[in-house]
Amino acid sequence: MDAAAFLAESGRARSARLRSCLKLASADPTSDRAVHDLRVAIRRVLAWIAVRDALLGHDRRMREIRSSLKSLMTPLGKLRDAHVKRDWILRLVPEGDESSYLYAVQVASDILRWEEKVRERLGERPAGGLRVPFPKGAKGRGGRLDATIPARELLRELEREVSKHRVAALDPAHPEALHRMRLAFKKYRYAAEVLLPLFPKATEETAKRLHDFQTLLGTIHDCDVILAEAASFRRDILGREKECALEIAFRAFREKSFGEFRRTAGTAGGLLRVFGTAFRS
Repeated sequence: MDAAAFLAESGRARSARLRSCLKLASADPTSDRAVHDLRVAIRRVLAWIAVRDALLGHDRRMREIRSSLKSLMTPLGKLRDAHVKRDWILRLVPEGDESSYLYAVQVASDILRWEEKVRERLGERPAGGLRVPFPKGAKGRGGRLDATIPARELLRELEREVSKHRVAALDPAHPEALHRMRLAFKKYRYAAEVLLPLFPKATEETAKRLHDFQTLLGTIHDCDVILAEAASFRRDILGREKECALEIAFRAFREKSFGEFRRTAGTAGGLLRVFGTAFRS
């Protein structure tokens, strides 16, 4: 299958899924599941565009689509982040002190505020108005994907981008390094998802392994965000120095999750096992 035909086929499926999710989220922006599914659908289209550009060259028609989707991701991301904070708080801190409670109230307020912004933003984008242009011919750098190595080269490049953050990310005192690694791995994982049908050795287990590692990185990042926000809220808004119950709970959970990260990617070989070998041959 040539590059254009493969990308057109995968792009149509992602575009259709995006329009479906956009319609559902527009109908009910208060739905956690609808917001989550729409964000994932947008990420998959953006990943498809990135892969398409890498294999076939840039298409100016994609700029407007990419810009529109990224602008929609901003309020959706804020709302989804607030949903995640609420869910983690309910899971880890069913009861707490006054500081914990007041921070949880702040999170609930953020949900209401961003729901309204998402409702406004989705009202500007009719579900049927999104059309992604698909490649029509086997031209550009892609050629026949089964006879060349551009797909493999792209994944190796994205893999190297993840790996360069590994050592710094292992320092728990520098959560920003793990955040950069998380963002790089997210690009790798979504690109691999687009290209997975091209690699016979890539299976559902391959996809699950990448998903699980991304989830682990995301869990640690969620803890870092909540810990920083809760501490700032306690000090700057409430004027209190003593850590609240919420901070203590999330710090313990963060340490547990970070220990899992160390066991998984504490060595270069461990990280290579996360990537696996399915995309190397």
